[in-house]
Parts: sequence; structure tokens; C-alpha cells
Amino acid sequence: MDVLYEECAVNKKAVRDEKIYKVMNIGFYICTFIAIVALFNTINNIPLGSKPSNLTPEQIQAYEYAQTMFFLGLGLLFSFGSGAFLLFLLKRRININYDYTFVSGELRIVKVFNVNRRKLLARIQPEEILQVGDTDSESYMRLLSNTMNKQVFCTPNIEPMEGKFFMYVHANTVMGKKLYVLECREELLVNILKFVKRGTLEHDYVMQEKKQRN
Repeated sequence: MDVLYEECAVNKKAVRDEKIYKVMNIGFYICTFIAIVALFNTINNIPLGSKPSNLTPEQIQAYEYAQTMFFLGLGLLFSFGSGAFLLFLLKRRININYDYTFVSGELRIVKVFNVNRRKLLARIQPEEILQVGDTDSESYMRLLSNTMNKQVFCTPNIEPMEGKFFMYVHANTVMGKKLYVLECREELLVNILKFVKRGTLEHDYVMQEKKQRN
């Protein structure tokens, strides 16, 4: 039985974060450019030994100027190089979405950076799934309290969007036991249950439609 189900957890603040990302990206390139210029300036003015004693006044002035430019370039290189590195790290945390693809038993989780760059986070096989359910349950809290289970958030939002809920997938992977948190519709859970063994669904799970009525 072939099944293909795809869903995306979209950042609620995508419009705002896209603007922030663009500003950070411009800042990153400016800092990188200045750092490269400072690097060449520093290399070109590296002091070649101690200051000779038999220099003319003009040579002394040139030597001191080169020394000043060396330390200035070194300072600019450190400042703007650090700024470029910091912006590079920060912009990777802005405007993030997640894609979930379920293909005949295999769950693939992909992290999407600013729409156009993707990184595969996990490929979970049916036999690796120990338990699935709603994060709004006692079963989830018990799993979370176990230090052996590493929690991995695969959603950009603090609260789920309308029509979705936070589902957890407790899996025993080659990297240890993971507790993946996904923001999805109940259809993803239903499709997963078709391929995992009976009893994988938490015993205290409440259907989302019933939960909303209450």
C-alpha cells in the first residue's frame, strides 16, 4: 500500500522574519567585504622585524604608518570578521519552516531556511517509532521527564496554527531515543498509524475534533 502525504509547518511571522533576514544578509555581506579588505591590508603591512636604527625621517614615518595600518587592519579584521560570523549564525535562525513528508511508512523531516535552502533532519522508519500522540497529554509529559529522550522541536511556532496540533513522535534512532515535536494536521498521525505496530498510539490520546468541542 503506497501512501504519500506532505505537509508544511509555516512560520506565523514569516513576513516579518523575511525582512529581518534580508537586513541581516546585507549586513553579512558588508561585514565580509570589509573583513576581506582588512585582511589584505593587514598582510601588506606586517612588520618585518624590529624597527631599524639607521632610518631617515621619511623612512621612520613610513615605518610607523605601516605599523599603524597593520594594527588598524587587525582590529577591523577581528571586528567585522566576528560580525560576519555572528550574522551568519543568526540569519540561519530566521524565517524557518519545516516540511514533513510521509512516504509509505517513512517519515522525513526537512528544515527549510528562508524558503530556498533545505536540510534533511531525520528519516524515521516505522520500526523505529515507539509511540506517537499529542503533546497535550500525560503520556508526553512522562516521556519528556525521562532524560534518555532528547526533545527535538520541528516547528517554528510556539502555538499551532488553526487546524493543527503539536504531535510528538517518540523514536529509537541510531543516535539514541528522540522525541520529535511536529506541528501538523491529524491526517499525518492517521497515516503513520497505518504502518506502525498496534499500541503505538498513546493510550490517552483524544481526537482533535473532540478535543476542540470540549
